[in-house]
Amino acid sequence: MKRRKGNTVNHVPFYTQCANMQEEIYKTKSAKIAQCAATDSFLLQFDQEVISFKLCDLYAFRKKIMSFDIVELLESSAPDVEVVHLPHCDRFLVLSLREILEFRELLNGTFDTLALNSAVQKILRKNVFNF
Repeated sequence: MKRRKGNTVNHVPFYTQCANMQEEIYKTKSAKIAQCAATDSFLLQFDQEVISFKLCDLYAFRKKIMSFDIVELLESSAPDVEVVHLPHCDRFLVLSLREILEFRELLNGTFDTLALNSAVQKILRKNVFNF
């Protein structure tokens, strides 16, 4: 894990702080996204690392992953991997086409689950206050 002076980035204590307050949102074969109630953040677990995102950073990350042209990546002249800069820190992910597709599934599933949860909460609030 990385450590910097000033803005300390150390994911292990952050992860353990949220360990008891995590709610898994969506999971694929090799990655998952959970929400931490204590810090109001989302935790991406991928490749034996945990990366923390605020909601706006998760949207930015999704936008980057969705911007890849899959047809173009399938061409023989395309590179084997794509480098993705994470929006909230000085880290990069090096992703193969398979990993890009898996991240698309993970992020679409996450945002679909969040939208469904929001709709259910809205209905529940409406029904509770309409006696």
